[in-house]
Amino acid sequence: MTDKQRTLQEQTENLKRLNKKTYEYFNQYSQSNSEADFHKEVKPFADEVKEALEAWVPIVTEWIDHEKPQYLHREQIDQLTENFEVAAVACFQSDTKKKRFIERYKSIEYTLSIVSPEGGDD
Repeated sequence: MTDKQRTLQEQTENLKRLNKKTYEYFNQYSQSNSEADFHKEVKPFADEVKEALEAWVPIVTEWIDHEKPQYLHREQIDQLTENFEVAAVACFQSDTKKKRFIERYKSIEYTLSIVSPEGGDD
């Protein structure tokens, strides 16, 4: 595995971890009457997701251009980025619709799994 592949793998795994955190936050705040503190929870988490995406997108698009995976295209990366940025904030809102949130979560997870399948043998 080259350094670029290792970096892509590590950053993709980090995004998977962050996506799981959106799901945990969603369950926490959709089930309770408590509200997340914007400056202590929402903004730092949204910023963490944004920074992780900004580091990952150039690497994954280079990988797509070079490897030309059959089931992954640049448009999906754009969609993942948009979905992830929305989910990183929506997961803290008690009025977020469950069905839409779950669809977003699964879409993100699916795209990340194409880049880095479980086990990471790529």
